[in-house]
Amino acid sequence: MDVACALRLSGVTAQRRLDVAQALAERLPGTLALLDRGQISYLYAASLAEAVDGLDGEQATAVEDRVLVRAAGQTLAEFRRSVGRAVAAVAAAVVEARRVEAMTQRRVCLSPREDGMAELWALLPAEGAAAVAAAVDALASVTCAGDPRCADQRRADALVDLAVAALPDRLLPTAQGKRPAIQVTVALSTLLGLDEQPGELAGHGPLPASVARRLAADDSGTWRRLVTDPLTGHLLDYGRTTYRPPPDLADFVLARDQVCTFPGCHRPAHRCDLDHRTPYRHGGPTNPDNLAALCKRHHIAKHETDWTPHREPDGSSTWTSPTQHRYRSRPPDLPVDTTLDDKPPPF
Repeated sequence: MDVACALRLSGVTAQRRLDVAQALAERLPGTLALLDRGQISYLYAASLAEAVDGLDGEQATAVEDRVLVRAAGQTLAEFRRSVGRAVAAVAAAVVEARRVEAMTQRRVCLSPREDGMAELWALLPAEGAAAVAAAVDALASVTCAGDPRCADQRRADALVDLAVAALPDRLLPTAQGKRPAIQVTVALSTLLGLDEQPGELAGHGPLPASVARRLAADDSGTWRRLVTDPLTGHLLDYGRTTYRPPPDLADFVLARDQVCTFPGCHRPAHRCDLDHRTPYRHGGPTNPDNLAALCKRHHIAKHETDWTPHREPDGSSTWTSPTQHRYRSRPPDLPVDTTLDDKPPPF
């Protein structure tokens, strides 16, 4: 975790960098030499290092010998195909085993993009991907005269419709006692149409004011609306004295933090634990200042290692690592009502 924080990388990416470096230093000297001379880029070296993972020393050397001859003159895509062919020729049994292992890696990933858009990416078995595509294509084929959308746009809307239709299903599991919903935060002034501040979509970032208003007005229960305090921009506070946060306090902390508060971690808050920064048994209160969202991994790191968090007055967190390095995790920016002055109203 120290490496990830120092390089400002996710834990997975930092570990991947370390694995590639170890493979180059210990198993792929020829590749390291080409990289050192600038004849290939890091992406080429990483592709080869990952491809020979699981091969013994002789097999890794054989693959390297096959592919480095033309590597400097190939595009990255061509090089990767060469590597794939070489691995298949040298270690057919490994390739078959990897196919079985690949099935365990199926997943769905969401990445925010600019302009209020996001990219949804999935790694699926071929037959599963075909089923999803068939359902999307079938829904997208239903159109009417005057529909301005192209086929790609209709398919994108159809995929969203499938998900929105599934969210009200009572068989879906709950998180923190709540059924699945998407959190959108909007300033009161924007909600009333007095300004055009962007809203904040949990797990994504800013959304145009028009979109935030539309989602906040939706009464389906799919979108969980949060309105910020018109004076401070903060969500309403709650005070409690029990150990387990009651629902309204838990809702507040999850809404405030949005993601795990460890530096660089983006696990959604509703999938995290609510941690007492100062342990309850040591006198730590159950209130917003002493509660924070932490994913399982970083929750364990806080309690079982020397990673120590400190909450700053501005709501950010400073984490001190076992090596005494310090890293800051900043809270998400939330919309603020701009139509009021700095003074509270006289009541």
